[in-house]
Amino acid sequence: MKKVSLPSTWGSVLLLLICLVTVNLMANFLPLRYDLTEERLYTISEGSRKILAGLTDPVRINFYYSRNNSELPPNFKIYAQRVQELLEEYVALSKSMVVLKILDPKPDTDEEEWAQKYGIKPIALPSGNTVYFGAVISMLDQEMLLPYFDQRRENLLEYDISQAIQKVGSPSTSKVGLLSVLNLQGGRSMIPGQPPAQKWVFLNELEKSVTVENLALTIEEIPDDINLLIVLHPRSFNSRLRYAVDQYVLRGGRLVVMLDPNARIDMTSPANQFGQQPQLSSDLPELLKQWGVDYDVAKVVGDRLNATQVNTGQGVMSFPMWMTFRSDSLDQKHPITAQLENLLFVEAGSLKKAADSKTEFTPLLSLSAKSGLIDAFQLRFAAPDQLSRDMKVDGEAKAVMAITTGIFSSAFPNGQPVKEKKNPEASAAGEESEEETPLKHPHLLEAAKLNSILLFSDVDFLSDQFSVQKLNFLGQTIIQPKNDNLNLMLNAAEHLSGNEALMSIRSRGRFSRPFNRLLAMQQQAQLRHQTEEKLLLSQLEEVQQRLNSLLESAGEQGQSEVILPPEVQIEIEKFREEERQARRKLREVRKILRQDIERLGQGLLLLNMLLVPLIVGIIGLIVYRLRTRRRRKTIR
Repeated sequence: MKKVSLPSTWGSVLLLLICLVTVNLMANFLPLRYDLTEERLYTISEGSRKILAGLTDPVRINFYYSRNNSELPPNFKIYAQRVQELLEEYVALSKSMVVLKILDPKPDTDEEEWAQKYGIKPIALPSGNTVYFGAVISMLDQEMLLPYFDQRRENLLEYDISQAIQKVGSPSTSKVGLLSVLNLQGGRSMIPGQPPAQKWVFLNELEKSVTVENLALTIEEIPDDINLLIVLHPRSFNSRLRYAVDQYVLRGGRLVVMLDPNARIDMTSPANQFGQQPQLSSDLPELLKQWGVDYDVAKVVGDRLNATQVNTGQGVMSFPMWMTFRSDSLDQKHPITAQLENLLFVEAGSLKKAADSKTEFTPLLSLSAKSGLIDAFQLRFAAPDQLSRDMKVDGEAKAVMAITTGIFSSAFPNGQPVKEKKNPEASAAGEESEEETPLKHPHLLEAAKLNSILLFSDVDFLSDQFSVQKLNFLGQTIIQPKNDNLNLMLNAAEHLSGNEALMSIRSRGRFSRPFNRLLAMQQQAQLRHQTEEKLLLSQLEEVQQRLNSLLESAGEQGQSEVILPPEVQIEIEKFREEERQARRKLREVRKILRQDIERLGQGLLLLNMLLVPLIVGIIGLIVYRLRTRRRRKTIR
């Protein structure tokens, strides 16, 4: 047998070390990266490339980062490196149309003074020192400020940068009109003693990419410069306002309508205060009929398969009227909903195609076969567990978001309705003899071309309560999305107003992913719990009815005390035993649930710990066997 010399072995080890060091040096100094994430999270998207390709003048990016501060946390430095690399990638793809300047605003320097003038937010460290981590993007006389790169918005980093570049590169933006009875702008509360209302985050985000005009509810004609009209919760819209919306659609205007059978966000409006019965629903009945859509304003949908885990005060349960939708419920082919992964709709209505409709109805967000309806008024009185039991699964197809397309006809064939008089007596006396203002456009009976209308049957999903989380970070308010609710509506606005590049950037994958199997296990256990609880309550109700009838008959006979017959006492004891058995079964269900979750978690942990070493070991064993076999052949 031929012996392998020791110098040869040490030479192989030395050569391996040299190769390893060389590869690491090349990885550090060469600008080479490969994105191995499933949804290409670290690759510049096609939308950003289109924005860069459309630049006509150079864009300057001043990146302010206190890189030499020795007190920076390690995770802060890592994220700052990620931001810098992304900005450098913009420069590389822009063909010299983006100029990046990296500035370190040290204390008492010109760089710090300029950072403060621009509005870059100083972040206070525990030691009392401040650091800067933001950017100013400018083109000619246009400027956009990114005051702070918050790591919790990492999944929106590319969107924020591309939005700022487009904003300075294209000062003229689309105009979106808003019609709503809700106070979206915030400001002084109309209810005495209440704090000022805050502006909706949705509106703030929308204003970053388009021009928003809040239209008065007394308007009788939608202006021609409105590229997209959003009708949000049209509660008690007068006939002339509905006519204005009708004619806007027939003229070819783009429209988004957001209805709601039970708008929780409307409970705080002045119209629903002072003890009167709240009016929380919104509807456009005659318009929906012409658009070929069936919507019952008195019904709320629920979906057991997409039920959301809520805390009722007596424990956590799956509440089917609060629906959490994953990507499999969305139309993944439509640009508005493509790649969105997590939506929360709250007590929404049902949208379906009308039976006699000739329009095309396209659901974008569909409910499962385990969905059903309940009366909207029940939500104001019944407890969540009772509502969940009362909802009957009907298996019918339903949507909470859809598009209807067709050549629409007017819901007002006789033209503009007569103006509603506020004071009939004053009108008869001639005190309200206002002259009619002629409309700019003639009355249309039918549209000249095909048009599409985007419909939602929920308003609450867009409110701050159900879409974002507001955090206080070192004195700064940080807005963190809870889900894709804002992205959904902003996608719709940008798509329908002609700004699709930004939409394609926002609709990307998420850095965090839910444990779908764990959620499914919890929902299944909850359903088993509800079934047994319903049986238990029905038994209790039956016994109580028998006791009540017995007591009533005893009272009719003038008896002041009632001695229960032995058979009733036996029945009560039997029921109590059944109740104990049912509760014991519930404890077993919860125990099994916990065991399943723990077993799954332990399995995942074990897999993560052993999988990579196991793969490396198998590869090493295969290489060793091959080399040994080759060496034996050489010796022979």
